Amino acid sequence: MKKKRRYRKSKHMHTKWFYKWMVPILVLFCVGGVLIASVIHRDPAIPTGGAAFVESSREPIVSESEFLEVSSKPEETGPPVIDESDYVEYNGPIEHIFFHPLVVYPELAFDGDYQAKGMDDYMTTNVEFQRILEELYKNDYVLIYPSMIADLKLPPEKKPVIISTDDINYYPYMRENGCNDKLVVGEDGHIASTAVNPKTQKEEIRTDAEVFPILYRFVQEHPDFSHHGAMAIVGLTGYDGILGYRTQKDSPNRAKEMEAVKPVIECLKKDGFVFASHSYAHATTSDKDAAFVYSDCQQWKDEVESLIGPTDLYFFPYGDYPKHGTDAFRTFIDFGFTHLSGVGINTYRKNYEGYWFDDRKNLDGLTFRRCLNQGRDYVNDNGKPSVFNQVWDMMDVDYVFDARRGDTPGQGDFS
Repeated sequence: MKKKRRYRKSKHMHTKWFYKWMVPILVLFCVGGVLIASVIHRDPAIPTGGAAFVESSREPIVSESEFLEVSSKPEETGPPVIDESDYVEYNGPIEHIFFHPLVVYPELAFDGDYQAKGMDDYMTTNVEFQRILEELYKNDYVLIYPSMIADLKLPPEKKPVIISTDDINYYPYMRENGCNDKLVVGEDGHIASTAVNPKTQKEEIRTDAEVFPILYRFVQEHPDFSHHGAMAIVGLTGYDGILGYRTQKDSPNRAKEMEAVKPVIECLKKDGFVFASHSYAHATTSDKDAAFVYSDCQQWKDEVESLIGPTDLYFFPYGDYPKHGTDAFRTFIDFGFTHLSGVGINTYRKNYEGYWFDDRKNLDGLTFRRCLNQGRDYVNDNGKPSVFNQVWDMMDVDYVFDARRGDTPGQGDFS
């Protein structure tokens, strides 16, 4: 019995010891295992350096290619902070220059046919536009929007310039005479244009052939050329669609064309471009009444503004407009246009009650040839300087002029 009692006592003591010491140890071991497992299964953080990186035989949750892709993405920090402490209030003249769709293939534009002189007179080549940007930048101009003219402050010695365009619709005669066919979203997600190369007869997507892709890439290289992100203005009529897409009401493929143009509109906006009305019908209005103006503006709103969104900018076709203060002119204001523009080489801007009015310089063959014929610092017979000297003040016209135009308007030199 004694021996048996020793056995039972011994067993009881071992059991007591087990619960007192082993159970807590097992519990701690299990808890520790769970914690370790949770660490192993946690998404790995991207190493930032300084800590040892321990290799594991476990398959990573993020693959190496995914890891490199994530770690190589630039950090989104928002727009750069610009120090404007030295900016000064600008009260001088504000230049406003404009262009029609650019000529990409001068051999089609200046080929001596019945349309060649008109193409030489009113168009600008893509080479000339690139050179104009270089000259403006060299001469301390910075891009602004019309909405910036009130209380404008710029870096010292800088001068503002507005760049706008007309007829970015790509009418058939333009396509046939060396201009682009339409605007598209380029492979890099930014605005581009397409045209059929006359040598290869193949359609090409280009970023060096139209105002908008050329300007966008110029600003990327020279960000100080753009004040607060300002870019150019896209002036549109409506009777033959917009941006090279036949979105007008009588278009047989209107629904398809409207869907096709929407991403192009959004791309232009994303790249910083804004829109303006150039009327619906591209008609003169100095001899028209308020009823005609109302009808034209309403058509533009229905067929163009419905696609691009509202705008307060209006560019008069041919620079022709009703007299200020007439019912016809007030109709434009009633439609919400508060910045209206004519055409003229002389820099002009005036603030009327409820709206601004300015003139835009046409930088085209007519202007370039007049400047070259007069020369720099020309004085008229009355002793006053020529208004074309203002163009020379902005740029070296000798450098800008595309020699492929030739000496005679419409008779190109392609030797």
